[in-house]
Amino acid sequence: MRSQAALRLAGRLLSAGAAAPSGVIAAEKAALGITADATRALPVTSLAATQATRSISSSFASQAQALTEVPVEGDVESLLKEIDRVVSAETASAKDVADAAVSLAYLQAKGNRRLWGKVFERAQATKASFDAASLTNFFWAASTAGVGHFKTLAELAGPAAALLPSLTPTQLSVVVEGLGRAGVNDAELFGKVADVVASKLGGMSGAEVARVVYGFGAAGVQDGTLTKAAAKALSERAGELGVREAAQAVWGLARLRRADKPALDALVRAAKGKLAGGDVAGVDVAGLAWGLAFIGYKPDADTGRALASALKGAAAELTPGHAVDAAWALGVLGAGDKDSVGALLGVAAAAVDAAPDCLDPYQAAALFEAAALTPEAKVPEQVVAFAGRMHALVEEGGRAKASGALACFREDVANAAARAMGARYRPEVAKAVAGFPVTTPAGVHIDIGVAVDAGTKVAIEAVGAHYLSSAGTPLGPALSRAGLLASQGYKPVLIPFSEWAGLAGEKAKAAYLLTKVKAAVPSASSKLSDLQRKLDEPFDAYA
Repeated sequence: MRSQAALRLAGRLLSAGAAAPSGVIAAEKAALGITADATRALPVTSLAATQATRSISSSFASQAQALTEVPVEGDVESLLKEIDRVVSAETASAKDVADAAVSLAYLQAKGNRRLWGKVFERAQATKASFDAASLTNFFWAASTAGVGHFKTLAELAGPAAALLPSLTPTQLSVVVEGLGRAGVNDAELFGKVADVVASKLGGMSGAEVARVVYGFGAAGVQDGTLTKAAAKALSERAGELGVREAAQAVWGLARLRRADKPALDALVRAAKGKLAGGDVAGVDVAGLAWGLAFIGYKPDADTGRALASALKGAAAELTPGHAVDAAWALGVLGAGDKDSVGALLGVAAAAVDAAPDCLDPYQAAALFEAAALTPEAKVPEQVVAFAGRMHALVEEGGRAKASGALACFREDVANAAARAMGARYRPEVAKAVAGFPVTTPAGVHIDIGVAVDAGTKVAIEAVGAHYLSSAGTPLGPALSRAGLLASQGYKPVLIPFSEWAGLAGEKAKAAYLLTKVKAAVPSASSKLSDLQRKLDEPFDAYA
């Protein structure tokens, strides 16, 4: 029967080894009534990169072995009923559960939450009997279908840890990708994974390394040694990758804040020539653009144009959230134009007009920033106004939840700015600091706004360690914030914590700020030089 054929097909998927002949796969899909590949969405988040993230789909061919064409009959509904019967049976094994999950993923049955729930329930019950192949198949299916159940997948981390030494490089990469996508942030487990990956890195393909980097990035697990080695491997094997795998690698490096220029250069070169291909998914291009923007990478003009063109062409196939993130990325990269960003934000604006809650607060805030970064792209005023209010709420929430260390850093910068602008005694400093906060007519809050002269205002922004890359450079959210401030008529002056931490004494910090402001506003160098001379004069607080 058709159901048995599909389950047999599922049982053979994803095993390590040779790729399946495309004609056989096409025949199986046609027989089962499948019209499109089951690919995973990548909700790339912009403003603070704090939202839950999902995987880019991996190459199916690299995970399948040769298949035998089997005659099938029936309809998809009967197949789903058969899968239901299999996973509901008390005798269902871990292999049966994995085969059923792969069948559901292959049939794009993501919407059947009841059946997926049974699959996860049975997976939890049989977790102790998973072997390497069935565990890999199950994680692949969950990732590909874009479904998950944190408790089940987290509990499968135990069997995964026990099976690590026996996993092939392909199986290892799929399991790591699945664990990361599920949000399993287990430092001990990922420590063991890092050791195993390090021992097998030499024999891993570029796509397998990309999946591992993605898994660590999605889980938010920092391992500097592994990330450095993986970045080196990616720089050497980037030529093997397509846009999807390159996007996955860039996204993972971005989430790990690993600004490895050789690796990023190689990945961009690998993807650049393939962006115009007809088989490139828009969500993969969006993921690539977001990763480059978040890590603060500056592509050459040709790459920027290729990204903008690909995203413009794919705008109609993107979800509103993906479209916002792509537009935000183009703005940060300096690659946006009115046509590409206009097409992307047009998708989001139409969705917001129809249902304002279609975007989460962070995405709505990112829409506001994207519109500000590329002002020539026309967005309806009411949509911008709504996004602006959401942006203000997100910013207010961020200030309220800021860590003590970040709050102290911002206070220190404000005090130094007051002294740099001429305040000396504590009451003068306190008065100046109290006068710094300002809210623009568009509702953008600025912690330290300073009028350098009658026509020039600067916004001094303390950039905490969470918005700095491994190289100490500002990440995309800080760069986006700078662009937003510029759109409000302020010259942005970014103060990275990595530089600030090396300054000792109030005078040194004030002098550093004056140097930064002078670089941002060369026209006011004369006035700033006078302030520097006054700062250098002896001062006795008790005189």
